[in-house]
Amino acid sequence: MLRLETTDIYAGYGKIEVLHGASIRAAAGEIICIIGPNGSGKSTLLKTVFGLIKPTKGTVSFDGRDVTRLDPEQKVPLGIAFIPQGRNVFPSLTVRENLEMGGTALNSEKAVRLAIEEAVEAYPLLKGKIRERAGNLSGGEKQILSLARADMVKPGLILMDEPSIGLSPKMIDEVYEKIGEINRRGTTFAIVEQNARKALSIAHRGYVLDLGKTRLEDTGAGLLDNEEVKKLYLGG
Repeated sequence: MLRLETTDIYAGYGKIEVLHGASIRAAAGEIICIIGPNGSGKSTLLKTVFGLIKPTKGTVSFDGRDVTRLDPEQKVPLGIAFIPQGRNVFPSLTVRENLEMGGTALNSEKAVRLAIEEAVEAYPLLKGKIRERAGNLSGGEKQILSLARADMVKPGLILMDEPSIGLSPKMIDEVYEKIGEINRRGTTFAIVEQNARKALSIAHRGYVLDLGKTRLEDTGAGLLDNEEVKKLYLGG
């Protein structure tokens, strides 16, 4: 079953059009990776999928339902989560309060409490920091917290924008290991990433976006072995 499909998306900011016919798809349980040069529209595509930007043309489908015109607050209850690049936690709130924010879609305080207990067990890095302000965490710890918060309601699709940016190699491995764990439970991921080698190494499917259009589609391994992709996007 196709969990996510964007078809011929045109979108941008005001009069500035960034996407000129971008199309991607992800089956249930897949990790897809979107790579490409800066300014190619990768982040814009994720924002369009989540509803932060409304396309001028094209459709976004989730589990076979047209969700193109829905706002983010309408998409979250359907099972779509978004982890933006950079400032992805509430720095003035504690780790626990951040997790509580992720549980707002749950139907009772008891459900939120149980989900937090599960999160603390599943994400050991957070265990000793539950009362600490999120702003005091390292960059890697913040990214783990953002994953844990998104995972609170067990979404069907998690959109991630540049999960490795600014992280040490050790923390990048930690974040991607956690992405793999969540994916093995059945959650689909759509990841935008400049660290193309790392993302493609775990991706079932990859896309190259350039000048707002989908230029290439292949398996993650296929794009890693593609000579043109190596030359243009993987550093040789």
